[in-house]
Amino acid sequence: MATALLATFVLAGCSAQGTARDGAVRPADAGAAQPPGGQPSPAAPGYTFRLPMAAYSYTADEYATIEAAEQVLAKRCMAGYSLGYRPPERTAVAPGVDRRYGLSEQDAALAPGYRLPASQPPAQAGELSKEQISVLYGRRGSEGRTGPLEHGGKAIPEEGCLGQSILDFRKDYEHPQAIETARHISSQSYQDSMARPEIQAAFQKWSACMKEKGFAYASPMDPPSVGKFQEGPVTAEEKATAQADVACKSRTDLLNSWFAVESEIQQTMIAGDVKVLQELRELHGKKVAAARTILTEG
Repeated sequence: MATALLATFVLAGCSAQGTARDGAVRPADAGAAQPPGGQPSPAAPGYTFRLPMAAYSYTADEYATIEAAEQVLAKRCMAGYSLGYRPPERTAVAPGVDRRYGLSEQDAALAPGYRLPASQPPAQAGELSKEQISVLYGRRGSEGRTGPLEHGGKAIPEEGCLGQSILDFRKDYEHPQAIETARHISSQSYQDSMARPEIQAAFQKWSACMKEKGFAYASPMDPPSVGKFQEGPVTAEEKATAQADVACKSRTDLLNSWFAVESEIQQTMIAGDVKVLQELRELHGKKVAAARTILTEG
């Protein structure tokens, strides 16, 4: 079966909001226009990855290490079914998108208009057989089969070798209270920052700048939500709007102002929950260390 089928059956490692498999908010996860969400940019970190909460999140490289370790565990599981499996080749972590405060000059260089760059499925060494896909991805890779899943008389986990490996690996590093605290701070600090008078004033300056350029928007969060800027081909209007958006943010220093305000808010919120957040950071460190050990052992 063709390698392309992998994309169909890949078990998503993140939730709809982009949180990590153990539920913790990564720097990447705070990067969407409406937090949390987005992708990391290790080469040239955006604002999200310099916020105080980033200290309690996985870096892009750490998360890639965890994902690679999960693939090794899946390979071991596959061997238990007498099936070979070559995990995707590890590649350098590509620059991503940081849209916590909307479009930025750095982000605009990655994709036209307001569209997110197309994500690419991980490169797979060789093709997988029907049996390999079924065991690796479980129910999702079994083409609608009902009843118990098995291969060679051995039961297959519902989530398959990959999904079960992910679930098993994260068990020792779960901390629901800390995860919820991190999520709350990441989300609430964003909402609180927008309500601050100085940021509302900055929005007004940005809006006035946009009006000068022929675009009527009250908030920098408005253009990314326009339906015609989300579907169909990128138009000249969308490109012009995005260019004006970035230029007006630069002229008004909106991004730096917003970042400074939210950083202050996060620092205050972190001070009230520093103990549980420190526990989360320690668990992150232990999980990354365990992942590196798995990769070393192969």
